[in-house]
Amino acid sequence: MTNEASTTPRAAADWTVAGVQTATGVEGRARVEVLVRGKYTGSVDRGSGVDQLRVAVWDDGQEKDFKVVDIPLGTTAALSVRLGFDGLYAVVADGIGVTVSVGSDAGGEHVFHLDPFFPAKG
Repeated sequence: MTNEASTTPRAAADWTVAGVQTATGVEGRARVEVLVRGKYTGSVDRGSGVDQLRVAVWDDGQEKDFKVVDIPLGTTAALSVRLGFDGLYAVVADGIGVTVSVGSDAGGEHVFHLDPFFPAKG
């Protein structure tokens, strides 16, 4: 299985994703942790002189976790965003999805999209 990513020309540099799914304790409680890294140049004033990106992780069609990052206009920011959720992935569909989109809403244009992504077993 491969991890396939796509980016738009708006992306200032390549994006990388690393992740792990762990099961700990007697009950085998599982957690998925994802680290998304990349660079982006703030170009659209979304209020207070900043651009915004929404970094999110999806599983089985549901957004499991997200963070909105502010980027000052005219600056290129190196981003490192940690996301995670409790539970096992791939209950319905293989892998998870990772998106980086413009603005603070889930429906923004994708700057980066990786689906499916398969976190390592830890």
